[in-house]
Amino acid sequence: MNWYLIWIVGFLLLLFAVSLRSSKTVKTADDYAMADFKLGFFPICGSIIATVTGSAALIGGAGKGFEMGISYFVTVISFVLFTIVGMLVLGPVIRKLRLFTVPELFARRFGKLSALIPALIIGFLYMTPTFGMQLVGMSSILSSITDLPFFWGIVLGFAVTLVFTLIGGMPSVAWTDAIQTIVILAGVVLTLVMGIAYVGGPGVVAAATPQHLVSFGSIGFTELLNWFLIFGPFYLVWQTTWQRLTAAKSTKVGVSAVVIGFIISGVIGLLAIVIGITAVQAFPAGTAPDAIYTSFIAEIFPGSIGGLLMVSLLAALLTGATSFLLSGAINISKDIYEGWINPQAKDAQILKVSRLSVGFMAVLGLVVALLVKDIIAIYQIALAFTASALVAPVLAAMFWERATKAGVIVSTIGALVASLAWRLAGTPFGIHEIAPGLVASAVLLVVVSLATKHSDDETVIAYYHAFRRGRLTSDKVPAEGQVASAAEALLAEADSAPDAAAPRDSASTTFDSKPRG
Repeated sequence: MNWYLIWIVGFLLLLFAVSLRSSKTVKTADDYAMADFKLGFFPICGSIIATVTGSAALIGGAGKGFEMGISYFVTVISFVLFTIVGMLVLGPVIRKLRLFTVPELFARRFGKLSALIPALIIGFLYMTPTFGMQLVGMSSILSSITDLPFFWGIVLGFAVTLVFTLIGGMPSVAWTDAIQTIVILAGVVLTLVMGIAYVGGPGVVAAATPQHLVSFGSIGFTELLNWFLIFGPFYLVWQTTWQRLTAAKSTKVGVSAVVIGFIISGVIGLLAIVIGITAVQAFPAGTAPDAIYTSFIAEIFPGSIGGLLMVSLLAALLTGATSFLLSGAINISKDIYEGWINPQAKDAQILKVSRLSVGFMAVLGLVVALLVKDIIAIYQIALAFTASALVAPVLAAMFWERATKAGVIVSTIGALVASLAWRLAGTPFGIHEIAPGLVASAVLLVVVSLATKHSDDETVIAYYHAFRRGRLTSDKVPAEGQVASAAEALLAEADSAPDAAAPRDSASTTFDSKPRG
């Protein structure tokens, strides 16, 4: 009896049932993309955990633990630290703005032209390859436990993910993620405990593991800094976090769910690394890192239990794929279609384009999946280039009123050019390309902004400071061509400031902003 196949088929049937149930709530584009802003703590927290602990965290984390040891934990410290600080400081502001996507912040603050490049970066440079990365991971699992060829494993993963996402959108994704979180956490803990027992117990692991694998600084300061920068800054602008926060039924629920979700994700990430270190006792040094996690499960468990653990891994990959697919599709439907092609689009049109975008993104991801060879390598590139281009402009929108549209556009393009040039030059001094990218972005933003004036379609405001002063009085999008001053904003909203929980109106007026000196 093929227990692996029985567990996987049973689990997929359960998820389809949940997905179909959730799909009944989808009536509008807001329902599809944001669950009508009514998600509670459990689905948000679970969705964060399930999405963070995808192939990079489990397959990649175990592989890096096998290769690098505990030093790889610096990545976990980095993304958890940056996210917690970012959410505690900026979470309430993001929630107040009701942002569907990160580029939407660019459009509101700096005009819609400034949002086009971020939309393309997130949708195609990050979401597409990371979706493809999950398909590769799913195929690796399926091909290791069945006779299914690797190519058809990718195709099957593509089909299942596409159907899940098309059926129910955010309600389906969030609730299936929450269910999968339980399976993921149980699977990682059981694999670690039984794995340690399999190789002889904690004493054997402690005594036989090479010293460099248990020494945090064994890879050197430069490499620690590289890994810290690759993962940390990116999570300040991780669109998945922003969307989950916005979809929450309240600011308190959203921020607490995201923070706790990342803390638990950090624990799971650490466990995956320790699994990789433990596996050193079971596999020869030349074993492919990306095969460590699945091979360890197959080695130590009978099919009846191993099938459940394979399901936990498949769950992590599936949930990451659905989240990345939905998020990237929203970039197309909201930032590109509604922002540029049809600004007056009706809700039914946006919902239709959202679903068509899911299919389009899925096909692109499928193409990438068929070309991907190294999971962690492609993830590094996606994180590095996205963070380099977007972190400084996002912080400027939040904290620096003097930032201009020209400064942001030059900063975004300049960061990509600097990162690419540094990579093509062979990463001089051993410094990863994200570092020069972040520096170039910040310098260009400041220099060009100070040398240029605000354009007519900007909203001149520092959102964080406006929020802290109680002057961020609306979640509506500023009218195009308007540079908001305090007097203009107050006049526009004096008669009709909406309730914070009201649905968004993407064609409405403005934000309250600080008057220019």
